[in-house]
Parts: sequence; structure tokens; C-alpha cells
Amino acid sequence: MPILIALLIILTASNTAADVRFITETENTADYEKFQKLNPKYNSQPDDYTLNNEQRCRTEGYTYKRCSDGMLPADPCPYDGSLFANCCPDTYRYSAAECRAMGKEIGKYSCGGFYKCQ
Repeated sequence: MPILIALLIILTASNTAADVRFITETENTADYEKFQKLNPKYNSQPDDYTLNNEQRCRTEGYTYKRCSDGMLPADPCPYDGSLFANCCPDTYRYSAAECRAMGKEIGKYSCGGFYKCQ
């Protein structure tokens, strides 16, 4: 019995403490001021999400603004419709549906999604 009493005295005499921090820590919590001293507030710059659409198009390979004589621009850039990925011969000017609507066959090759009707 004396050993049990001694064990209880030892266990109750040694206090252990745990500190828990919550994500929802606010000014009303006790450690807010200590935390702010460790990690002071900073003035963040406003985010600028504006993008240069012409530069985006050029980076992705849309480099043509106009084509030489006898050629038509094809594959417009989704960000800037004035830039194109390809220049196609002017005979490649029809979509597959347009060729079928005219009662003609679709050519074997396409250029920028356009076909030569035969």
C-alpha cells in the first residue's frame, strides 16, 4: 500500500502542460499578441492578374497577323483573334460541313481545320 501512495504522489506532483493552437486564432485569444511579435503583419501588394494576351499568343505559337498573297490566316489565337498559327493556301477555305453542303467531297488534306473541296 505505501508503494501505491508514493506512486500517486509522484504522478500528481509532476504537472505536464500542452499548448494547442487553433487555425481560428484571433485577437480574442490569449496568445495573439505573442504570435504577432513573432510574425508581424506585412502590407501585401495587390495581386495583378492582367495578362498581355498578345504575348500569351506569341508564346503559344500564334505568330501571324497577316499572310502573303494567295494565303489565308487560319487557327486564330483564343486570347487575341488578330493573331493566327497558320497561313493556308486560299483554296483551303471551307470547313468539312461547308464542302458537304455544296455537295462536294472533302480534300485529302486540311490546313488549320480548313479543307479544299473537290
